[in-house]
Amino acid sequence: MSMLQFLATSQRLVVSTPTGWQLVITFPTLSVLYHYRQVSNSDVEAGGVLMGRLLQPDQVGSVENVTEPGDGDRQTRYSFFRSKRHNNEVRRYWKSTNKTGTYLGLWHTHPEAKPTPSMTDISDWQKAIQRDRYSAPALIFAIVGTDELGIWSGGVRQEPDLIGRWKWDLKYV
Repeated sequence: MSMLQFLATSQRLVVSTPTGWQLVITFPTLSVLYHYRQVSNSDVEAGGVLMGRLLQPDQVGSVENVTEPGDGDRQTRYSFFRSKRHNNEVRRYWKSTNKTGTYLGLWHTHPEAKPTPSMTDISDWQKAIQRDRYSAPALIFAIVGTDELGIWSGGVRQEPDLIGRWKWDLKYV
């Protein structure tokens, strides 16, 4: 089985990590990410945080919500700086879900068809793995490209590694 599998009947993307942990990305989340693709030469990078629930903490999780770019963020064609506002939104999400919603990872865009992490991205992901507080076995990192969504995963004992790529399919998003 592929490490990324789109289930058309339930319209969700299933991410299977090398450690056996699975994460489902819901259709509304995919739609938000798709909306931020950098398809025009004037589009700037966008980014945020992936949030959701751990249904079985060591086995299954679900990305149900994301933070979006806004006040305090810095965006250019080739960079995105995430402000502290995103952390505040994660805290609000946690409270609004009766402490069942959690931080699952990070996302941002690239102005390329097949997104590839830069050295800055990898460094930021490694810092997130070491410094951030998270309940999942690993963090998920998504890069939204113009033609594909790339998904990486990394944890305390696992360097960020490519899980797979999913070609955006317009009939689903």
